[in-house]
Amino acid sequence: MEIIEYQYRKIDNQEIIDTIGTKAKKAGIGIEFDTYFDQVYGMIDSKDILKFSGILKKDKDLSFKYIRSITGSDFEDHFEIVYSLYSFENNWPVNIKIKLDHEKPKVDSIVSVYKGANWFEREIWEMLGIDIKGHPGLKPLLLVGDEDFHPLLKSFEIKWEDREYIPTEKFE
Repeated sequence: MEIIEYQYRKIDNQEIIDTIGTKAKKAGIGIEFDTYFDQVYGMIDSKDILKFSGILKKDKDLSFKYIRSITGSDFEDHFEIVYSLYSFENNWPVNIKIKLDHEKPKVDSIVSVYKGANWFEREIWEMLGIDIKGHPGLKPLLLVGDEDFHPLLKSFEIKWEDREYIPTEKFE
């Protein structure tokens, strides 16, 4: 990543919405915008996320080269994933949301566009059970690996067990 000279520019949400909306329309991607707490959110169809993330990163007018986070949420009847991106060149933050079916949730990986999406996608796969198609290495990130549950699902039930505590001989 090259170092660019940074100068603060006041964020104009309408400019962000207009610019991204024009690029999405030109690419044939439907997008609905909303703002919450002065943050721009754009809702797109889940099948378009890989194509749209490529446009957001590579288009010279947008330049969303930094992925801040990807988060997933279980709403019991559907899942939502929010991709939080930032453009240093424009001083623009944007959040792209997608909805997924709760019965068979699947979405394309964007690791081919944003390498930093790797661990975020692994966490979403592991904690929510969402199938991330095309991910280069879905393996457990936080859990041991032999679990048959996804702890961030609303349907997840904690089962308390009485276990005997056996202290280790040496703390490692």
